[in-house]
Parts: sequence; structure tokens; C-alpha cells
Amino acid sequence: MMRILVISNLYPPHHLGGYEMACREVVKGLSARGHEVRVLTSTYGLEKPAIDGEVYRWLTTDLEREPKPLARRALELLGKEARNQQAFKRVVKEFRPELVYFWNLANISVSLALSAQRMRLPVCYYNFDLWLTNWRSDNWLALWPPAPRRRAVRLASRAARSTLETVGILSSGVLDLRHVQFATHYLKRSTLEAGEPVAGAEVIQWGIEVEKFPYKAHGGEPARLLFVGQVVPHKGVHTALEALRILVQEHGRSGVTLTIAGGSSLPDYVSELRRFVQTHRLEGNVEFCGHVAHEHLPEVYRAHDILLFPSIIDEGLGLGILEAMASGLVVLGTASGGSAEILEHERTGLVFPKEDAVTCAAHVLRLIGDRGLFEYLRRNGRRMVDERFRVERAVDEIEHSLQAQLAEVARESLTPAHAPGNLP
Repeated sequence: MMRILVISNLYPPHHLGGYEMACREVVKGLSARGHEVRVLTSTYGLEKPAIDGEVYRWLTTDLEREPKPLARRALELLGKEARNQQAFKRVVKEFRPELVYFWNLANISVSLALSAQRMRLPVCYYNFDLWLTNWRSDNWLALWPPAPRRRAVRLASRAARSTLETVGILSSGVLDLRHVQFATHYLKRSTLEAGEPVAGAEVIQWGIEVEKFPYKAHGGEPARLLFVGQVVPHKGVHTALEALRILVQEHGRSGVTLTIAGGSSLPDYVSELRRFVQTHRLEGNVEFCGHVAHEHLPEVYRAHDILLFPSIIDEGLGLGILEAMASGLVVLGTASGGSAEILEHERTGLVFPKEDAVTCAAHVLRLIGDRGLFEYLRRNGRRMVDERFRVERAVDEIEHSLQAQLAEVARESLTPAHAPGNLP
């Protein structure tokens, strides 16, 4: 049995995207296998720190984007670091983990990983996005450049650094990245290109609970389109709406509909999308559902035929693609980043370039006119998820990886003087 402390900036039910839900699945899976797991996460979504079973919601997030005077900003970050270090040390003291498993430190404190290293705790990382490529830009660490140009600033910085390191609020050094797991080959490649020493890292592709997304029988014209995700510009929702406009107004497909299922932190963008719908008189074709709880998504998928994945950034993975394929939807999307490892043109879905609504609409028309292709892609998508992207397999690989790391730590701690072959 392992004692594992998991640290993530967000954790369900207070979350924004897919990686947090994946983190929860790993915690559940490892706990079900008999391991003792605790989670340290932020107070995001709460008014004050709280303990929720084995989940300690104690960390302070840094989501501040308003420009402020440097001194005021530094004091705010100092307070955050002090609280987060105190929370981390308290959990470590009470739980005594054998290993600290970091999922995402963005907007909390990268210094927690440095503190774990200083305490000689084994650390491992699971990467679902690109935060590890720019960990040095952590707002707190960025306040402490290694060599300020001005001598007075350099001397003052050195004195302050020494004091903060003594009390444990500032940790120097670099992350120990000997044990890193990536959800996709794309994420590993990108982290290598950013100069991080992760050549020996594992790729443990994530998966879903397939049984929660039953493959549906299909009948009728594939005209019910679906978008699932955060309603923000980089997810490309505007491309989906423009593709719908083309289908309805330029091709006379008035029966085609689009459901937009997802919350947003950008109300102005949502208002812009609604204005587009009104301007083009698409109110009867578009439904904005807002945030949909994950447990209700299977029924949402079953009520649709085609998932649009029009992201304009290189996604780390794209859990919605896997869930839709498992449910029997055909996925049309921009196969970039990690999603390219799932979405293969004319084999597991259809691909269109970023912000290319014309090609997206053409793909929908093609599926409407070619039921054989539609069924072929549905079957292939489900088969691929069954074979490669089951959460049970991912948790098995993670468990074996963490066990191997702890076994390696045990071997390293067995000095030659105490090795069995050298006993008197």
C-alpha cells in the first residue's frame, strides 16, 4: 500500500476543465486499489478553507489579472505563499506521505514542489496540459530573478531571499523532473522543446469510464450538432456557429441544430455569440445550455449525432472527444496538439483547419449524404476508445509507475554498507 499526497490547483466539484475530473478518477482508482490518498487543493469555489473527506481545500489561488504596484503585488503573493506553505507542511506532518503526486500547480505555488524536494519527499508529476513548460514564470518565483542588474537591488534581494528561504517561504533550485507522466506524446514533445529534461518521461494516455457512455443506436438524419466545453474564444465556439449559419442559410438545411453545453468565465464573449445568433435569425437552431454537470453529459451525448471540436489552440488531450466517440457520435474537429492522437481524418472522425467554418460545414453535409461513412466513423471511434482509452488501464499504468518509483527510492536508500550482500 502507498501513502500518496495529490496536489492540484483545482478539484471537483469546483473545477473548470477535464484534467481536474481526471485527477479525481485517479484518486478514486488508487483508493479502490487499497492505497491511502489525500488531496491538497485550493479554496476555489468556496468562501473559506474546508476539509471534504480526504480532500483538503486549503490552498490560495492567484487568479489576479489587474495590474498593481509592485510592492502591493509582492505583499499579496507573499501572503499567498506563506498560507500555501503552511497548508502543505501541515498536511505532510499529519499524513506523512511516501510520495507527493503533482497534477497542476498553475496559479497556486510551484514552490510547493521545491519544498517537497527540500524535504526529500519523492515527487512525481502527471501532466494534462502545458503548465510544466513555463513553471519558471510562476508569479512568486518571477519576483526573484537570480541576478538583478542594480547592485542595491541585488543586495536587498539577496538579504530578503535568505530570510524567506530560512522561514521556508521561498525555495530555490529547479524542479526534479526525473519522474514525469504525460497524458499525450504531444505534451511530452512540447515540454522537451521548451528545454525541460523530460526525455525519459512516460506517456500514460488518459481514458474515460466507457460504461458511463453507452453506445447508442442511431436512426434518422445526423443533423443534431453538439459543442461541449468552456465557452471561451480559444475553444472556437464562433467557428461552430458560423458553420451552422452556412448549413442553414447557404445550403437550406433548416433542420440542423447546434447545442452549446458549457459554462463561461467571459460573459462578453457569450453575449457576442448570442448577438450572432440573433443577427442571423438562428434562434430556432441554437440552444445555449450553460454549464452541464458531468454526470448529465451521457444523456446529452445520446441526444445528438455529431460533436464539433473547433478548438483554435493545441489542446492537451480533449476528453470530450473520447466521451462523444464512446457514445456513438461522429467527431468533427481541429486535430492539433494531443487531439491529433485521437482524431484521425476519415478513420475516427473528420478534420478541418482551425477557424475554417466552410470545411466544417462541408463535413456535416458529407455525413448527412453518406450514411455509410457516418456509421463507419461511429464504429471506429467507439472501438478505438474501447481499445486504447479506458480509465482502468490508465490508473493501472499510473499505479505501476508510482510503485516502481518508490521501489527505486527504497533501493537508493539501501547503502552499500547495508546491502544484503555486504552483511556480516
